[in-house]
Amino acid sequence: MKPPRPSRILVQIVGTAVALMLANAALSFTEHPWLLPSFGGSCVILFGMPRGIMAQPRSFIGGHLLATLVGIVCREGYHLLGGRVEPWIAFAVGAALAVMAVTRTIHSPAGANPVVVFAEDANWHFLATPLLPGLATVFLVAYVANNLPGSWGAGPWPRFVRWLPRKT
Repeated sequence: MKPPRPSRILVQIVGTAVALMLANAALSFTEHPWLLPSFGGSCVILFGMPRGIMAQPRSFIGGHLLATLVGIVCREGYHLLGGRVEPWIAFAVGAALAVMAVTRTIHSPAGANPVVVFAEDANWHFLATPLLPGLATVFLVAYVANNLPGSWGAGPWPRFVRWLPRKT
C-alpha cells in the first residue's frame, strides 16, 4: 500500500482538527467531556480510511449509538444489582462488541463508550446530548472533507453516495 498524496494528508490533518474542535465546542455545553477521545479514534478511521467498512455511516453512527446504549443499560444494572464496577464495565464493552457484531455496525472507537458511560455515571440523556451532537458534527465534517473536489478528498464518501443518481 502506497502512502497517501500530500493533499490527502492535508485533508486528514485539517479535517480531523476541525471535526474535533467543533465536537469539543459542542461537548463543552454538556456535562460530559470524556466522549471526545472516542471521537478522536473515530476521526482516525473516518479521515484515514474513509472507504473502509468501519468508516461508513452504518458503522460510525450505529456503532456509537449501540455501544452507548449497551453501556447505559449495564450501568443501570450495576446501580440496581450492585457489586464491583470493574466486571460491569468489562461486560458492557464485551456486550457492546457483540451487539455491534450482530448488527454489522462494528466501529472500534465506539467500544470505549461504555467505559465513558460508567466513568461519567451517564444516564439516558447521554444519548441526546452529548452523543448525537458529537456524532453529527464529526460526520458532517468528514462528509465534506472526504468529498472535496479534485485530488483533495477521498470521494465519494460514504459508499452509499455512489448509489445516488449522477448528473451527466
